[in-house]
Amino acid sequence: MRKEYNYKSNFEGIAYIITSLAMGGAQKVLLGLLDSQKLKSKPPLVISLLKTQGLQEVFNSIGVEIFYLELEKPQLIFKKIFQLRRLLTERKIKIFYSFLHHANLFALLMAKISSKPHPIVIWGLHDTPLKNLYTRWQHRLLFWLTVRLAHIPRKIILVSERSRKRYLEVGYPANTMQLIPNGVFIKPLDFEQIETDRQAVRAELGLSADALLVGSLTRAVPEKDLPLMLAAFAQLVVNQDAYLVLVGEGVDKQNTDLQVNLASLGLKDRVYTLGIRQDAQRLIRSFDLATLSSRSEALPLFLVEAMALGVPCVATDVGDISLVLGGQGELVATRDSHALAIAWQKVLSYSVAEKKKKSQAAWQHIQANFSVERMQQQHLAVFAELLQSCELNQAWNMRMHHKRC
Repeated sequence: MRKEYNYKSNFEGIAYIITSLAMGGAQKVLLGLLDSQKLKSKPPLVISLLKTQGLQEVFNSIGVEIFYLELEKPQLIFKKIFQLRRLLTERKIKIFYSFLHHANLFALLMAKISSKPHPIVIWGLHDTPLKNLYTRWQHRLLFWLTVRLAHIPRKIILVSERSRKRYLEVGYPANTMQLIPNGVFIKPLDFEQIETDRQAVRAELGLSADALLVGSLTRAVPEKDLPLMLAAFAQLVVNQDAYLVLVGEGVDKQNTDLQVNLASLGLKDRVYTLGIRQDAQRLIRSFDLATLSSRSEALPLFLVEAMALGVPCVATDVGDISLVLGGQGELVATRDSHALAIAWQKVLSYSVAEKKKKSQAAWQHIQANFSVERMQQQHLAVFAELLQSCELNQAWNMRMHHKRC
């Protein structure tokens, strides 16, 4: 007879490790996962390698205990690791679930130096490692290490099928990989709230009430290919009175390379670089279309959120973006700024009735395939399986110990 798993007591034995709590897709996935009531019998433990600004308040609001390793202060590293090791023992941590490459390597280290029985490690991968993607030697070294250590984690969770195939090609083991697509909280479309946010954001930016906004929640990293997006937007504004809103880490006025690029394209008065914001959903609702120009992705949460909020999407055909859009958005080839500009123009030309119809179809697609509840249940099944194996191993070890005695 199959054992009925005790969610309330046993899911306390999981610690989540992430590079930082900055605004990003992996961080939002972790928030969605931790919001599960089955993980809340005791405050979940999240270990952040860096203490950077971002989503700390949101994590605190759902009752998460956060431990900052503060790697930005190397003089504290040994003290912090000692404190963390003691905390893990007190919390009786049995599983590390890590997000992103730096955190994945740190999870292996902490598992090795933790008290016995050593915690099981689950890796979370949220990217697609294309050839020549990593330009810095530090990133190439990090990736090289993860490939050679990928046999150690008990499970490797990926968010896209294309990502899974690529990791197999570079040498990750197939037997421990599991695909769990990202999910978001989905509420009924609220067209009144959409209009309210449209007007509020335009007023904040000093724009007219009917100004057209193309928006992107992105980051200033090579894989997002922001130069391509700006080149496409320079083509769009030749015939279309529109504005581009860029939101995210490194996409701000302090990014001199970005600002120089804007000036060279004559877009300084057309592009708003807002940096990290806490009101992402409000901004997304204000967009006339949501877009990405990436040359590498896995399953970008931004597009899932946009469709769940009724915003049309245009994106490059990378990762599992085609599955996210599900025929309800526009796909274009990578590195083709002209195709991107044409797709934007097409979506901006939708009539009010056509846009509403497409928004509802996109919302239904996301509700059926990318809900946070679906993502939570798939993770809970993995946790239950591994925690049960921990209990069985401990019981076997105790029997062997008694036999020897």
